[in-house]
Amino acid sequence: MSSESAMLLSHAHQNVTSFAKARQALHTTTPSTIFCRDKELAVLENFMRPLIDERKSGSMYISGRPGTGKTACVTHILSNTTFSRKFWSIFVNCMLLQTPASIFQHIAEQLDPNWNASAKEALPFLEDRLTDTGPMIVLVLDEIDQMSTRDQSVLYSIFELPALKNSRLILIGLANALDLTDRGLVRLQARVNFKPVLLNFSPYSKQDIATILSQRIQEAVTEDVGNVISPSALQYLGGKISSTSGDIRKAIDICRRAVELAETAVKKQLVMAPSNSESQNSGSVPTNKCVNIALLCKMMSSVESSAFCSANSDDMDDTPLQQKLIIVTLLVLVKMGKSKQVTLGKLHQSYSKVCSKYGVSAIDFDEFAHTCSLVESRGIVTLKKNGSTRLAPICLRLDEREVESTLKDKTLLSSILVQGSLFV
Repeated sequence: MSSESAMLLSHAHQNVTSFAKARQALHTTTPSTIFCRDKELAVLENFMRPLIDERKSGSMYISGRPGTGKTACVTHILSNTTFSRKFWSIFVNCMLLQTPASIFQHIAEQLDPNWNASAKEALPFLEDRLTDTGPMIVLVLDEIDQMSTRDQSVLYSIFELPALKNSRLILIGLANALDLTDRGLVRLQARVNFKPVLLNFSPYSKQDIATILSQRIQEAVTEDVGNVISPSALQYLGGKISSTSGDIRKAIDICRRAVELAETAVKKQLVMAPSNSESQNSGSVPTNKCVNIALLCKMMSSVESSAFCSANSDDMDDTPLQQKLIIVTLLVLVKMGKSKQVTLGKLHQSYSKVCSKYGVSAIDFDEFAHTCSLVESRGIVTLKKNGSTRLAPICLRLDEREVESTLKDKTLLSSILVQGSLFV
């Protein structure tokens, strides 16, 4: 092999490594650094810090379309080491609750694991506990608009908790609707003590999306980001996503898939590359190609036609086998259990049983958690990572009947559903 070919091969191997690192960095879990949300982070910290330091209660309502960084920013602020030990935080995804009124019982169980009274006693219990001595409590209610009822009694009761005398509750509610408190909770506007601070997250702009993707990749690879994805491709993707939804999760998903495709292409070229024959033409050696606009267009077209992007198609051929197994295992656990959510550890345990039963190689827990993040980025599941990854709750975002009807004509997956009791 000529020295030129050897150098090209070395560059190709290096590029495969860079693609792999970039792919791992393009996840949808909360990153260590939040980009393009400095203003919102400042508002959040300026709201929380004085309340925690001075032990005062308060409430905030955060609105914004999906994928605009609301939950990521709140999680980031709560992990701030300068005051993270001064309070006890409780995070609830209201979409997972059976009924709006069950929120009080759920919070009561979080405050006191031994609490085991009727649902009617939950609210009086909370009022007593939140006004007695103890550390400040930060209650984050994601998808809080799911608590809406005809008379809005549940939401009113929730927002009244921080206004109780001697209350030690800081309430943060997150939802998509911009005008929930103005439109649905008119009485809150009449009393200063009950009125929450409002914060809106606008959709990410074209430049925001390009910056976030570039920074995610830059944190993982040591070389120039342009060797992984071209600047023009980043701008193109940013423009496409910002013009439709501004959802950073969709941008990350498309970018990661494009990187995976580029990585696979280079690996295939390496297999076909010359080994040690000087007579081989160096032109067959893989070149150091990055993700370009053409590759992104191909990937975006694939995503838009994907079964789960529309949540209506009955074709799962674009979904990798490991993701299919995770989805159907989660569906089995939900159907066989009493709760709409399970822990990641429990899901991996049942998934491993499924793989063993059907002779499929199971992936280890770390890779499993990453794959679940990929499934989440496609809008199929909701995954919340708080503390221990194994204890992180995961649930289906799609209706069970939609998922089941999509899976029913697949021989392997249908068999798993039928024999569901074996894997619980």
